[in-house]
Amino acid sequence: MRIISKAGVLIINLIVFGFSAQAQIEGLFAPYDCRRHAEVMVEPVIDTLSSISLQALNPVQPELDIIIDTLNGWKDWRFVQNFQYGKDRGDMPMIVEVNALHPYFRDQIITLIANCKQQGIDLAVVESYRTHAKQSEYKGMGKKYTRSGAGKSKHQYGLAVDLVPIVDSVAVWDDKILWKRIGVVGEQLGLRWGGRWKKPYDPGHFEWTGGVPTSQLSVGKLPPIVNQEQNYPCIEDDIKLLQRYWKEWEINQSSMARK
Repeated sequence: MRIISKAGVLIINLIVFGFSAQAQIEGLFAPYDCRRHAEVMVEPVIDTLSSISLQALNPVQPELDIIIDTLNGWKDWRFVQNFQYGKDRGDMPMIVEVNALHPYFRDQIITLIANCKQQGIDLAVVESYRTHAKQSEYKGMGKKYTRSGAGKSKHQYGLAVDLVPIVDSVAVWDDKILWKRIGVVGEQLGLRWGGRWKKPYDPGHFEWTGGVPTSQLSVGKLPPIVNQEQNYPCIEDDIKLLQRYWKEWEINQSSMARK
């Protein structure tokens, strides 16, 4: 028979609450095992103190399943309007949601931002996923914006992102030394950096395709991931859900383009 103090009851309740809270704050597409979660065993505790009820212990198993809104989740994606970062980027809003990216690439970008933060560099996401309609808008704005038409940019497959360093609340686009520091951090993560390009020189651009060309991405081929079964066992399901969200954004922005 086990005797438990009031302090012990409080600790148990905090542990149970911690499990529940952790399940709620998991990222929308964070790596998780899509196979059925193993049942969590919680040892029942018998209280012999009359002043403490068994109900106070609340030995309820925490719910670990991740609930995803597969219909309207895309509506929660963050976006910004033109000139948010001091440059003309067209009339359509830019999606800045990192969860709009391919899960593996998303995690690399999160790491890039965190690693730069450790060096005292604050990065903002200027654009993550980009619709075909938005790509066409850039194409119509001239070669200084893009040379790629709709469907030919890595942005349309969640495999490219545009970033900018923020200094004293201002986007800094022209500091080549600062860009070099950022670019090196990205390349160390295996990302391709647009600062190495000459035409166009695009230091805020990072992408990753795992060696898969755009022509193959356009027909549904996914980039290979090392240790995929261990780290991203549900990657195909995640991508299907992303594609559903992308389609909703396509419909939304295509209607804007027709106006």
